[in-house]
Amino acid sequence: MKPGHFHCEHCGVAHFGAPALNLKLPDPIIEAQACGYRVSTGSSVCQILYPKPKRHFIKSNIEISIDAGRKKLDYGGWVEVTHSDLITYLNYRNHMRKVRIPGLLASKFPGLEDAYGTPVLLTVKHEDMHPHFQPLEEETTIFQDYTNGISSKEADLRINSWMLATHGHFH
Repeated sequence: MKPGHFHCEHCGVAHFGAPALNLKLPDPIIEAQACGYRVSTGSSVCQILYPKPKRHFIKSNIEISIDAGRKKLDYGGWVEVTHSDLITYLNYRNHMRKVRIPGLLASKFPGLEDAYGTPVLLTVKHEDMHPHFQPLEEETTIFQDYTNGISSKEADLRINSWMLATHGHFH
């Protein structure tokens, strides 16, 4: 994987290295906003408030191993959870505990769209900014990538494609 310069939307500065491939909102929230539904958005929790039933989403990450684990490619996306699991997340997030929460992947990662809506398992730990998720559906590309890893060449292709699609540049 060849590092390059990328513009960070979070801090507004150009960095050297590989960016996390991050989606700002879950796909159902984007669709709900387009329909004029009432939503609540945040950096770690989003909700569709109306029309009912309410839907709840937690920001989460997955790390894909590159070249047998020497490097990682980070994806930042969203997982849909039940209301009671959202409460569990909010309660355990502030304590020194580890908890696992089931959910459904609510982000369509470019090139990994076959995983959208499939079961995942969130691992919430106090020290993490966002929980990590593990894909559970063996037939999906993201499960295969998570299990087997990808090559540096594949990581470069994904990063460059992502940056071109979202920012229009990658040097």
